Amino acid sequence: MTPRKTDKSARTRHNLIATAERLFAVHGIDAVSLNRIAREARQRNASVIQYHFGTKGALIAAIFEPRLKQANQRRIELLSRIDTSDRAEGLRRLARAMVLPMAEHLGQEGGSNYIRFARQVYSNPRLEMFDLIRGRHNSGMRDARWVAQEILSDLSMTVVRHRLDLVTNLIFHSFADRETMRAAGKRTGVAGMETDEFIADLTAMIVSALDAPVSDRKPDEKTESATPARRAASTT
Repeated sequence: MTPRKTDKSARTRHNLIATAERLFAVHGIDAVSLNRIAREARQRNASVIQYHFGTKGALIAAIFEPRLKQANQRRIELLSRIDTSDRAEGLRRLARAMVLPMAEHLGQEGGSNYIRFARQVYSNPRLEMFDLIRGRHNSGMRDARWVAQEILSDLSMTVVRHRLDLVTNLIFHSFADRETMRAAGKRTGVAGMETDEFIADLTAMIVSALDAPVSDRKPDEKTESATPARRAASTT
């Protein structure tokens, strides 16, 4: 392949990734077909995505690849500065190591689209986001779990992992909700907060969640009987 054709192929690939990221961010993963992405990317060949990526799953992985590589490196850097013997400061730095790599996407081209796209993947019941990145750019998240267990050594591993899962969910949805509101022109609530203020508030919430006392309360009969109903309601 000549250099000119190579450059054209790279531009086409970049255009397809950016277009898919934008459409997935707004409409969700399942609602956007490969043909629609090709049309909106102004590609006449309807099979262009199959040629460059093969499948929708491979296209999703290609969107994640450069973003997650950068975020992973940044998270590892931030985690390396943590003294796990200092609980208060360690938790604050851990929270920032979880939040900042996501926040820094906002300063990049298409960053808002990426954050909303990532939430769509994270929330899609047919996709397992972490399976898409397993073994490539997830070492920072593994390190974060180890650091959390070191800092919160008085808590069981199960409790620490549960809290990290809840915090990860909070981060995805908080950033994506804010960007969705801002994309719609809203500037109230979190959408009206300056980014630094939003990050500081979210970080403080995460520290509190990680360091909260462990409840020894067991569900009573009323709570247990209500749980299936709540679960059923949540799926409707």
